[in-house]
Amino acid sequence: MRILLIFAVAVIPAVAQIPSVQVSNTTRPSSPDFKIGDRFEIVIIGAANQPVSVRTTMQGRMDWGPIIGWTDPSGRWSTTGQFEKDDFGDWREVWTVGGKLANPAVHISVRAPCLKEGQGMVLSAGTHMIVTCETAEGRRTFATPSDTEPFRTPDGRLIPGLTRSNMTAEQHHQETMQAMITGDLKPVSSRQHGDEAGALVMKIIGDNALSEDEMRNVLFVMRAEFANPNRILEAAKNPSETLRLLQHLTDSTSQEELRQQIAETISYVQNQ
Repeated sequence: MRILLIFAVAVIPAVAQIPSVQVSNTTRPSSPDFKIGDRFEIVIIGAANQPVSVRTTMQGRMDWGPIIGWTDPSGRWSTTGQFEKDDFGDWREVWTVGGKLANPAVHISVRAPCLKEGQGMVLSAGTHMIVTCETAEGRRTFATPSDTEPFRTPDGRLIPGLTRSNMTAEQHHQETMQAMITGDLKPVSSRQHGDEAGALVMKIIGDNALSEDEMRNVLFVMRAEFANPNRILEAAKNPSETLRLLQHLTDSTSQEELRQQIAETISYVQNQ
C-alpha cells in the first residue's frame, strides 16, 4: 500500500465530538469496492489539532500504529495512496483521533483486477486465497500474504511477518493479551501478573483507542490480574501503570455506564 500523506487546507466547521472517517476510490469513484491498481483517499474529520493513529488488521494480523499525523486547524486530516499487488486481501482499519475512535471502522477488500470475460481459478484455505486470472497485463496470480510475510500499513510502515517457531514467552503473552483485548480469546488469567498486565496493555494499544466492548474486556482482565494479591510478584503490586491505563480508558469514552465501570475497577485495583 503506497501512500502520500497530505494535510489539506480546507475550511471545515469545527465539530465532532465523535470523529469520522471516509475512504473513497478515486480511480473508480462510482465503485464501492477496490481492485489492485486503484487509488484511494482517506479523509478524517474531527476536532482541530488532534493526533491521528490507525490500527490495521490485514488477513487477521493486527498492527497498533503510532501517531501518524495531526488534524489541521479546521479539523481535517487526509492521505492518498494506491493499492498494489501485495495489498490483495481483506483489510480492517480502526482510526483514532485525539484519543477517540473515528466512525465507522473501515472494512476493505482489495480484489484482483481480473477481466470479466477472462477465465480464472480461485484456491482458498482458511483466510489464505490464491487467484489466477486474465488481466489487462496478461495472466497473473495474486495471493494473500501468509503469516510469515510482511504487510504495509496505510501510513507506509512495513510490519514484519510472524516467526512462531522462535516466539519468546513474552511475545506469546503479548499475542494472548491482544486476543483477549479484541475478544478473539475469552478474557482469562492463568496467573496474576498485577501491574505488569496493565503495562503490557498500554504497550500494545499505544496511541489507539478501544471500542466499548474492548474496554470491558480490559476491565475484566485487570480485575483478574489483581484478584489474588498473594500470587502477584512484589514488584508488580504497585498499580501505577494499570491506573494510567484505566485513566486512558476514562478519557477516551463519554459513555456514563462504562465510565462508572472503569471507576469501580480503579477502586478495586487500589484496594487489593
